[in-house]
Amino acid sequence: MTSLFRGASPYTFVLMVGGLVLLMGSVGGIVPDAAHGQAFGRVEETESNVAYFYHARPGEATVQLSVWGTVPRPGVYEVPDTTNLDKLLTMAGGAPMEARVENREAPTITVRVYRPGTDGRNQIFESELDRMLQEDVSYPALRDDDIVVVETVRPKQPFGWRDVLSVLSSLGTLTLLGLRIFTRV
Repeated sequence: MTSLFRGASPYTFVLMVGGLVLLMGSVGGIVPDAAHGQAFGRVEETESNVAYFYHARPGEATVQLSVWGTVPRPGVYEVPDTTNLDKLLTMAGGAPMEARVENREAPTITVRVYRPGTDGRNQIFESELDRMLQEDVSYPALRDDDIVVVETVRPKQPFGWRDVLSVLSSLGTLTLLGLRIFTRV
């Protein structure tokens, strides 16, 4: 061997030759095929960067629908056609349940289901989450292209000491910035 490889291990020699082969292949136009993921369900139909969740066994009849709003994992869901709204919301991470703050009103969480019709999307279901948890609410059967929207409305909070502190902090920062600008001029 030449002095270039003297004292080098056979492993180093193999790595160098392999690197040279890869370099020559890319220069010479040899391009490997792109990697392709395994196709599940109808994932090919969604051409966007929206999260796609597949929750069905192979060969099981499925529906594909969207979950929007204030859930931890919004996106397109392909689920068994027997899935009910409770289970779908659980798959999406549930509703945003927050710890109750003393002397504050709890947020209102509303779940709506929209279905495509001849005249656009029609709302077919609406219920507050509290009512869904406490009562026996009948859910519509989920179908292809349904949209489930979870909306959280937080009640207006009165102007508190934290708000006053935030305003004073902002005013102090602006005052210091103004003094620094005008003293350098």
